[in-house]
Amino acid sequence: MNLLKPDSPVMNLLSTIADLIVLHLLFVICCLPIVTVGAAYTAKYYVAMKIIRGEDSGVIIPFFKAFIRNFKQATIVWLTMFVAIVLIIIDWRWIILNGWNNTAFIYKFGVIAFTIFVWLITLTIFPTIARYEMKTSELFKAALIFSIIKFIPLVIISLLIFGTVIACIWYAQWFPLIYFFMTTTITYFLSLVYIRQFDKLEKVQAEKIEAKKAQEESERAAQEAEREELVSDALLDEDATGEASYAKSKIVAKELETKPRKAEEEEDKSGNKLTRYIRSERKKLKGLTLKQKAGYFVQYYLPTTILILLILGIVVWYGVDIYKSKLRVIDGGLINGVVSDEGRLYATKGFLEWGGYGKARTSQLLDTELNFTSDIEFEDKYLEIAFRASVLTGQFDYLIMREDAVDNYSTLDYFMDLNNLLNMENFSEDDFFYYTEEPDTSGGISIDDLLKKKTEEAEGPYPIALKLTDGIEEKLGLDTRYTYYIAFTYSTEANGDKINRQFIEYLYGKC
Repeated sequence: MNLLKPDSPVMNLLSTIADLIVLHLLFVICCLPIVTVGAAYTAKYYVAMKIIRGEDSGVIIPFFKAFIRNFKQATIVWLTMFVAIVLIIIDWRWIILNGWNNTAFIYKFGVIAFTIFVWLITLTIFPTIARYEMKTSELFKAALIFSIIKFIPLVIISLLIFGTVIACIWYAQWFPLIYFFMTTTITYFLSLVYIRQFDKLEKVQAEKIEAKKAQEESERAAQEAEREELVSDALLDEDATGEASYAKSKIVAKELETKPRKAEEEEDKSGNKLTRYIRSERKKLKGLTLKQKAGYFVQYYLPTTILILLILGIVVWYGVDIYKSKLRVIDGGLINGVVSDEGRLYATKGFLEWGGYGKARTSQLLDTELNFTSDIEFEDKYLEIAFRASVLTGQFDYLIMREDAVDNYSTLDYFMDLNNLLNMENFSEDDFFYYTEEPDTSGGISIDDLLKKKTEEAEGPYPIALKLTDGIEEKLGLDTRYTYYIAFTYSTEANGDKINRQFIEYLYGKC
């Protein structure tokens, strides 16, 4: 066998692989400005589908031709998808910070559904741009229909993409080999999916066009036969002299030429636009079979229906979330401690009943994923960074911490100076954990120094956490072998300090 012949199957396969690798390198380079990702993705699959079809037109020149030709539309689409991707990242970040078990099911379901929707649209819309010229709104509709029709193959290829990412991270030393092998494979199979579906659609469209042409030819032939029959009849008519009336035949022929094929229907102006639209749609569906109606619905109504449902879902989802956040009175967290079920009710429902809050009002005390140790023993730094960010952004109104964690998080950036919250005369010095600011030893010049502004010396140390009594620990169900403190974060609510004082009074009987 002459395997090394230029036209042999082996050489054709190697040539295809080489072209796809070069194509992917061009794609990666052109994606670097970020804004050009859409145009690069479109150009990549324009050339990839040509390569898979066996159209030997090169790689580099067709790539940049497609890149330039589709740049405007592909960039508009990409920026739209990019905004959606950013929203997804923000949503998933919030779920991670809040904790999976502590996030409402409707919120998680909405984020998952929206993520899948955006992912599938991103996969399909740019190859559609590469193949067809259509309006941007029609592109999204076509991409949605494509995603529904080819859902299973796209899911399988998506799993392959995620597997590639995991493999590249897991086997970092083999990153280049894994990356180029898997991306080439993914591009090949995705291109096959697109080609088969596009060819199928174009075949159906061609059959429709041929059928329409045949129908038009048939109607034209029928009209021509009718005209000839009328002219023939006119020729047979005789005038007063008994000869055929050619004048009459000429008039009949003229009328046939000027007569429209179908009489124009009067425009329906009754009712409003909605009722007229409903009547026109009913008229279109009249006489269709059930299968034809289903096809019409998928083609014209389903994408719009899904889009409307998604928009309504997002509006309802955020509305419910805002409503629930407004009903919530106080949020708490636990570090290095676990409360009993009775203790959780004591800190939440018990406080609400004591404070006279209505039945619709809520509160919570979290301990999920907050069982951190000290800096020395703590290994998952990313989780701790996320936790610190949640404290700074006001997710918690208070935190109950075991003594070994208080020093780790003690700073005025996180917690309030209790001088501004409590009547200090009601407590002794031993009841507090104090934070002392370290002096600035950098030797630098501050803005106040440049402006020659005199600043008063800050008085310290600062009481930032209040020790829980044995009675409070027992009511909460904490392990009484340890010492626990409660600290309060800076509130963004107008009545935040008032509620914090109420909670302290509820726990200690004084404030």
